[in-house]
Amino acid sequence: MRIIRIANSTRGQSLMEISLLLPVLLIIVFGIIDFGLGMRSYISLSNGVREGARFAAIGNPAGAPADCDGTTDTTVYGALCAATDGLDFDELEPHVTYPNGYASGNSVVVSADYSHNFVTPLSDLIGFVSGGAFPTSIELHSSTDMRIE
Repeated sequence: MRIIRIANSTRGQSLMEISLLLPVLLIIVFGIIDFGLGMRSYISLSNGVREGARFAAIGNPAGAPADCDGTTDTTVYGALCAATDGLDFDELEPHVTYPNGYASGNSVVVSADYSHNFVTPLSDLIGFVSGGAFPTSIELHSSTDMRIE
């Protein structure tokens, strides 16, 4: 007589363990990748804003937001965008303001907003695991205030 061992079968145990742990591991790996790329975007954004403010502080013209094409560097907008290494100019919104006018000794405020889109399917994976919504991008902002020389 042959006895079938159903209660002690471990055939599906490894498959079950992988199916439970794989989403958690993918969230961790995708989170590390997107966090690193997000930090890179923020550092590029803050460097660009600082370069634009320095360019404006030495008396260069602000120009127009249309100068933000990555090739123009004779205006503040152009210098800002030329210094934002690797950012998508369609997602970048630069602003240059002179709160007290253009006179020497006053300040110039250069700021920019950037929408950093995730490159991994992190938002889809977290939304699937948690049953909720997770954003597909994060909004970054940087601002610098310098005195006009």
